Amino acid sequence: MHVCHVWERFWPIEIGGLERYILWLSNYLAKNKDIDFSLVTGRTKILLVTKNIKKFEDAGFLKVYRLGPSPVDLVNGVFMYAFGSKPKLVEKMKFAGLCYEAERWKTAQSADLFHIHGIWGDLEYINLGVYLSQRFKKPLVVTLHGGFVGDALHGGMPLESPAIKSILKEHAAAITTYSKEVLGVLERMGLGEKSHLVTNFVDTAHFTKPNLSNSHDDTVVYVGRLEPVTSPEAIIRAFKQVNAKFPKAKLQIVGYGSLFETLKGLIHDLNLEQTVFLMGKQTDVRPFLWNSDIFVATNFGYIASLEAWSAGLAVVAPNFGIMKETITHEQNGLLVEPQNIDQLSSAFISLIGNKRLRQKLASNGNKTAQNYDIRAVAPKMSSIYQSVIKN
Repeated sequence: MHVCHVWERFWPIEIGGLERYILWLSNYLAKNKDIDFSLVTGRTKILLVTKNIKKFEDAGFLKVYRLGPSPVDLVNGVFMYAFGSKPKLVEKMKFAGLCYEAERWKTAQSADLFHIHGIWGDLEYINLGVYLSQRFKKPLVVTLHGGFVGDALHGGMPLESPAIKSILKEHAAAITTYSKEVLGVLERMGLGEKSHLVTNFVDTAHFTKPNLSNSHDDTVVYVGRLEPVTSPEAIIRAFKQVNAKFPKAKLQIVGYGSLFETLKGLIHDLNLEQTVFLMGKQTDVRPFLWNSDIFVATNFGYIASLEAWSAGLAVVAPNFGIMKETITHEQNGLLVEPQNIDQLSSAFISLIGNKRLRQKLASNGNKTAQNYDIRAVAPKMSSIYQSVIKN
């Protein structure tokens, strides 16, 4: 069996939760279920340095094929720079170019099914996956990488928009979601028969903490992209209150994004430069988890929270979306209202001051993570693949 993933962004320097999902799923099933995996993805951000852009990469278990850049991308860039928008004709030309290039590759021609990921505002690569599925008459699997239905500008999935309804109803052979709330919406849309609840997963053994010294100060860690939709500034503002009570406590922020410089300025303005540290992009977050005590999640910290549980941390998360489905308050984590700075700081103070509670939440969270281990979850995707091909 050959599965061809389609996802627009797969740059090694910006590997996030969805990218790790593709990597881990492909790695595990390639080794254990004898499935070949490839990925059709976008070009790098550098439009003009074409000689340094590899069309084909081989990661062993996952062959990565990169589209573009093309002359249309340059035209698109000129329009965006000069006018702040691009005409529909340019969009159509670019999409046609993507389709023409992708369909010529043997990896698309030899695929037994196509697996597309995410449903947000930009549907270019989603539509590319639909096109390839139709072009080669192969089934399409759609995985919804989102914990709630709503405005794409705020990280939600607009599942009931006409364009997405058409994809899900007319083209998808199977739909998977990790959220019970999202599954309920799919059922109300009449898609229950082909929708499956498949939790996200983590390789718990990969994140298990080795025997390291616990000599570090009380440390809170955040891992994620630094973008407006994740609201990392709320964590820093909450930590200002923590600093007044526990001046030795530390906050490490691991990740990068458009807010990096803004957050640096905020840390300076709040006089937290000896307490809050921006760690930037990291290819391996495990040392940061292993040397911390508490993990703080945002609305989009689902996989990162599973990793933190696996590493033995207590988790604080917003009472929202998939996080409230995963965490039982005061049992395996603490839930706070989204962006409520006072509640967030109180949760930090409670866990820093009460190590027994912290250990209880960490232990129960670690047990919860075992239910999300890749060895238990990935075979469910293999069964879905086999089912849609058979039918």
